[in-house]
Amino acid sequence: MNISKSRFIDYMQCPKRLWLGSYRKELADETDQTAFQMGTMVGELARDLFPGGVLVEYNDADGRNIANMIDRTSALVAAGEQIIYEAAFSHNGTFAICDILVQNGNACDILEVKASTGVKDVYIADVAFQRHVLESCKIPVSRVYIVHINSGYERHGALDLNELFTREDVTDRADSIRPTIESSLQAALVMSEADGEPDIGIGMHCDDPYTCQFKGHCFSHIPANSVFDLADMHRDKKFKLYESGVITFGDIRESGVRLPGKARIQVDTQLDGTEIVEREKIKGFLDSLWYPLYFLDFETINPAIPLFDGTRPFQQIPTQYSLHCIDSENAQPRHSGFLAEEGTDPRRLLAESLAAEIPQDACVLAYNMTFEKTIIRQLAAMYPDLSESLESIARNMHDLMLPFQNRYLYKKEMRGSHSIKAVLPALFPDDPELSYDNLSGVSNGREASAAYLSLPHMAPEDRKRIRMELMEYCRLDTLAMVRIWEELRRRML
Repeated sequence: MNISKSRFIDYMQCPKRLWLGSYRKELADETDQTAFQMGTMVGELARDLFPGGVLVEYNDADGRNIANMIDRTSALVAAGEQIIYEAAFSHNGTFAICDILVQNGNACDILEVKASTGVKDVYIADVAFQRHVLESCKIPVSRVYIVHINSGYERHGALDLNELFTREDVTDRADSIRPTIESSLQAALVMSEADGEPDIGIGMHCDDPYTCQFKGHCFSHIPANSVFDLADMHRDKKFKLYESGVITFGDIRESGVRLPGKARIQVDTQLDGTEIVEREKIKGFLDSLWYPLYFLDFETINPAIPLFDGTRPFQQIPTQYSLHCIDSENAQPRHSGFLAEEGTDPRRLLAESLAAEIPQDACVLAYNMTFEKTIIRQLAAMYPDLSESLESIARNMHDLMLPFQNRYLYKKEMRGSHSIKAVLPALFPDDPELSYDNLSGVSNGREASAAYLSLPHMAPEDRKRIRMELMEYCRLDTLAMVRIWEELRRRML
């Protein structure tokens, strides 16, 4: 079995991860492909930093694809091709694909492209592995680089790839871990041939440097309401409790372990079956609000490659909002919303629509309002003619999360969380109207962002359907806020 660079990184994180990925792939958790797709897009764009190269095609439908890639690369190297994209090499059970290979006389440079804004330790192991494979194939390597996104780049006009990307020479760092790479590689080759699943327990490595796709399998012995469910506690402290034999909430109580306030509340309410209702504090929060009352939620995109003038990599760009409004006491909520046309800079039209819809004297509720406030103030800074209206929205904003974050109202079903996705089903467990699981398509923020970015590439009928799904998802966010506010009021009766 070949050890590719991805399998090698798996081994470096946890040998068990390598083995499970080789023999028990069916045990893997479902993973979000958004990051992978973004990485592919960034990698393809980075090739234009080195134009005129030859691409070694990858085709996973071809059973001989890897062998063909290796043969094709060997021929290109022998022919003196200066720039090769996706160059493939193999030696004694190791296999590496280089994003960009540049031949400079008798040696070459390796460039690994990452859709991130800096260099992480795991990237050094990645390129050090590639260098080891190439030099084992008698391909001299001069320098190794990480090519990553420059977070300070701001787009104006056509993309400036030399400003968008930063190329960091990490040759010395890669050289410094060469002995570790070589010894670990031998151990990885042995592990890849092991007869059975390695006996390796859970630990901090399960999420470092990446969340392991087999985490669900390895944590399957952990019961519900364990130390790993505790709020307000760092992972290392949770593992210390676990390793000392304190695992369940019952264990915590029996051991007398001191917990932070919110974690203690979580344990006590779960074990005692009680709930917390701080009536005076809830009343104080509700009394701080006034009519008309607007419930606001944004959806955004944050592409690695800035799409519009005046935007930076990974900047949050609002693409839609949902509003529910209650004009006066006993009035029924009314809904409105905005969803930008795909492929256009959404910010000006969205800002105009928001400023027109929300009066300057209105009270505005958001859930985790820091996000909404940041978006609004960015828009106000961009558009001076709208700044007075937008700033009034930000000034008059209150946070519906506060009563739950501060545990004015807490139920055991919230499982230590104060996110709206935890609070809503805890307060309304049997209401299908308020269930994100009942949405026909888009059901979370990541899906909403990915769906919006995909709209320009869809057929018209699919585009229409996805736009409806996006509107319905965002509408549910503010409808949920209305129902939560109503429930807080009901608790005061």
